[in-house]
Amino acid sequence: MSTRSRYRSVLDERSERVTAVAHRLGRLVFGDYRGVFVFLLSCSAAMVLWRTTFSINDNLTIANGLAALSDGHLNVATPTYGETLRTPGMAEYDGNAFPRNFAHIVVALPILWVLDGVAAVADVRVALAALWCLSVFATISVGGRLVARHETAHLVGGVVALGSFIASVAVATPFPLTHLAYLALQLATMLAAAGCALVLYRLLARVHSSDVGFAAGIAAGVASPALLWATIPKRHVLTALFALLTLFFLYRSRETDRVSTYRRYRAVAYVPVGLTAWLNASEGLVLLGALAAADFATARENGVRTLATVAAGFFVSLLPFFLTNYLLSGDPFTPPRMLDRYGADAIGTPVSEDMAATNGGSESGGGGGSTGGGAESGGGADSTGGGGGSTDSDGGILEGLVSGVAKPLIGTIDRALLFTEFLSHGLEAVRQEPGRLYHTFVRSGYLEFPSRGATGLAINVAFSEALPIAGALIAAPVLAVRTLVATVSESASPDLRSRPVRAADIFVTVYAALLTLLYIYRLPLHAMLTVRYVYPLFPLAVYAVARLPWVRATVAARPLWLGFSYVGSVLVGGQLVLVAVVMGNYTADETIQGLALLGLVVATATGLWSLAAAADRTNTSVGAVLVGLGSGLATILAVAFAVAFFGPTAEFVLPLVPV
Repeated sequence: MSTRSRYRSVLDERSERVTAVAHRLGRLVFGDYRGVFVFLLSCSAAMVLWRTTFSINDNLTIANGLAALSDGHLNVATPTYGETLRTPGMAEYDGNAFPRNFAHIVVALPILWVLDGVAAVADVRVALAALWCLSVFATISVGGRLVARHETAHLVGGVVALGSFIASVAVATPFPLTHLAYLALQLATMLAAAGCALVLYRLLARVHSSDVGFAAGIAAGVASPALLWATIPKRHVLTALFALLTLFFLYRSRETDRVSTYRRYRAVAYVPVGLTAWLNASEGLVLLGALAAADFATARENGVRTLATVAAGFFVSLLPFFLTNYLLSGDPFTPPRMLDRYGADAIGTPVSEDMAATNGGSESGGGGGSTGGGAESGGGADSTGGGGGSTDSDGGILEGLVSGVAKPLIGTIDRALLFTEFLSHGLEAVRQEPGRLYHTFVRSGYLEFPSRGATGLAINVAFSEALPIAGALIAAPVLAVRTLVATVSESASPDLRSRPVRAADIFVTVYAALLTLLYIYRLPLHAMLTVRYVYPLFPLAVYAVARLPWVRATVAARPLWLGFSYVGSVLVGGQLVLVAVVMGNYTADETIQGLALLGLVVATATGLWSLAAAADRTNTSVGAVLVGLGSGLATILAVAFAVAFFGPTAEFVLPLVPV
């Protein structure tokens, strides 16, 4: 064999090996081509609404934090974005400014490195346009494979992508941002939003069928508020992804018969809890409470080895949280949100936006003062004499050891009590002010907010208005009661461990209740847009809708009706909305509230259809039209926010999108 043939053989062997590894990784992450399509479609759609301008002031804090971390600093010395560090969420400790949401910052850091590398050799705007064109090409190509038209779709996708890229280069303008930290955060959020859709697809494909999972994944990716929040780098999308990952791994632990696999997935289900705490401690406790309730209620066994494995997974997931807190303030149990707000004297409050303790920073300082006092006491004892000095020294050492153990324990108890206080506030708000629930989940409308920074515009929409298909959940209690009655009538006691999906349902129910109680006493707020504080409930609502038997029957019986209803409502309905807005000269808030009312009407109709279906009067044709129409309205609403509300002052990333 010649040298050339030998080298070619080695290259072919290594190429086959790399291809095999790539296929295994692809199956591990995406499952199949439907999962790839859901992920790519979500990314491609979100990039169309991608803007370079800051949508919310909080984004300045996280972007400056990422810029500082990329330079090797946890604290922010000078603002890369904006003119001041006195932005919402910026904390202060020992004279230094620290951002929050370090989980988001660290996730975005590798993306920033890649963007910096690309910017060194190419124009950023042209490179991002090329990325979008490749994503569109891959989406069309994979979609063609799903309908057995791979070659045709490959050709069409290539023509569309090439034409779009040429047009983008022709109209491209200089990129407005010199530092790419904000873009990296947005890309991380987009990947997280697409990840939510992918996880939902994979979960429901295992629970029910690939068709049901496929429809739910597309709905979560492009027919929900994810389309809006994918390019606004807030923590809520990452929180939703962590909750869905916990749900997925919890279900996987219950569906397996192998003890080792059961233990492994059960432990992995606790890993997103620590990551969520790294992002937001209160939401981490919500996730922990929901997981613990579902896990231990449905566990097949709780042996020492199993619990040790679970505890190890949970502890490892908390290491980034503890390490970051320790590096910032010297206390692993004090996250940035518990510190004083940066420039608190100027702002007038030491509390961060999201439920931080009022005296969090002073507690940390008080602890340091106590330690100093102990040292002074020891010094005074030494001056009294040798014997007394020895005794007091031993006492000081013992006191130090006790303090070292007790302080973290007391800190943990204090945080837990603070969390339960938030939940009690939520219960009190639900009991005394039920209107908060109505304005959060049913109808927002025109509300006045006295908060500093309120625009005075009616730009907020309620949960049902933003996700009209959630109206079908009004019949969920009926289904639950019927299932319970059927179980009791068969003289069988309900066994929560008999079906893996029951663990998932318990988790979703408890998580939704806890997250609502955590925030409801502060809702509604200005600048929520689509009730962003409870954003994780949107993909979970899609999961719950897909769990309804009549919805699954509709997806199975009328897939074309469902698809055409969605596409028609987006294309035709979107144009009708545009014509109405132009002819009526409606403002952004009037447009948003008009779409919200339409969404509420469709949500009501979907709820009535769902109640009829729960009474065994299922009309799959009507259901397909309503679900498709509601999904289309959710997409149009996201576009309206991006174009009508943010658009006039925004610069879009893609050159083809008009400014």
